[in-house]
Amino acid sequence: MRPIRQRAAAFGLAGLALLSLSAPAVAATEFDLWHAHSPDITLGKTIARYADAFNASQSDYKVHAVFKGNYDDVINGAIAAARAGKAPAIVQVHAPAAPTVIYSKAAKPVDEVMREAGMDVDWSRYIQPVIAAYQENGRQIAMPFNTSTPLMWFNRDLLTKAGVEAVPVTWDDLEAAAVKLKAAGVECPVVPSWQEWTLIKNYAFIQDIPVATPANGMNGPGARLSVNDPKMVAHLDRLQRWVKDGLMQYQGRQWTGAHEAFYAQRCAIMLESSAGYGGISQKAKFQFGAALLPVEAGTADPKNSFIGGAGLFVMNGQTPEVYKGVAAFLAFLAETPRQVDWHKVSGYVPITLDAYEAAKAEGYYDKFPHQELAIRQLTRGTPTDNTRGIRLGYLVQIDEILNEELENIWSMKSTAAEAMDSAVNRANPLLERFERTIAQ
Repeated sequence: MRPIRQRAAAFGLAGLALLSLSAPAVAATEFDLWHAHSPDITLGKTIARYADAFNASQSDYKVHAVFKGNYDDVINGAIAAARAGKAPAIVQVHAPAAPTVIYSKAAKPVDEVMREAGMDVDWSRYIQPVIAAYQENGRQIAMPFNTSTPLMWFNRDLLTKAGVEAVPVTWDDLEAAAVKLKAAGVECPVVPSWQEWTLIKNYAFIQDIPVATPANGMNGPGARLSVNDPKMVAHLDRLQRWVKDGLMQYQGRQWTGAHEAFYAQRCAIMLESSAGYGGISQKAKFQFGAALLPVEAGTADPKNSFIGGAGLFVMNGQTPEVYKGVAAFLAFLAETPRQVDWHKVSGYVPITLDAYEAAKAEGYYDKFPHQELAIRQLTRGTPTDNTRGIRLGYLVQIDEILNEELENIWSMKSTAAEAMDSAVNRANPLLERFERTIAQ
């Protein structure tokens, strides 16, 4: 079964409109995709390749893939363009900014775009925790695009040297491994990247505790932050002790510091995105491996992890012909061959089960087992209100608050309880303001 089926031959991807030989040539309908991947790197080159392939596959539509800077640059530019009545047709919006776009009603729901263009989409064939992040009230607001989730990457050579025979499964196992690594002379046994994502949000999802109530904001804009949950505080207390004892080091909020320390073999175990595979496979001069994120000992039913990455939003204010072209392009991106290619090239997970099954059938995961781990982790267990997604207003600002409070924990300026209480007290007025804004 294919995720997107054609209901009318007029929208076939090989030829979106078959013109008679005597008909005059008609100019293609053009539209833009704004994205955040530099044309100088593999991801940007791959997006450009897909745009070129789509344009060559038919003559009715032409998409321009436009690099607009980082994620913040893209969303800020799109907001300014929308206010000026010049919004691009498609905007790549990173997950923290997605709630703002969803609640602003600035985007035309993608399920509506596809339906109006005659595209019959089987959303059940998409990986559910992935598409749930872009849903509201049963509507698919955006199409998932580059999607990842954190894994535990490790330097196999250093683990072997330290006498760590089994890859850690629980947080207790990870601590025991870190103690052995430190005793063996490893400067930094454990390092996190994207700390609020790996250490707070994903810990909460896997252990089935709320980040915010109710339902992490997925039921509406009335949620309030709840990261001062006793289980979360106990987890962060442990990590503060690890920092104090030299078992974990903080190398910055994003990924570069952690990656450089991992490549230099200063750090042996890195909690980092599954999409880090591209860089790790190219730069690690040692035997490496990956495993699922740790769980608490005794966890009988660990839940799915939380996604990162971005989705493709279709902006309001376009012409009917542009929306038809957008639907055809999104269908083109979702086709199994491109999803398998994107998965292999980028390290991101495919968004459809069909692509996952195709990669598995060709034996791809036998050769690259790391690439399957993220999918297994995302599809593990039955999603609950605590694991369907996170949709909080001002999430970009809230993430900044979480990062600041985590830094207070690592620098011993605050206890975990003090830091998470502070995070809640600082974030909830933002959420209250957002709720009032949406109600107006």
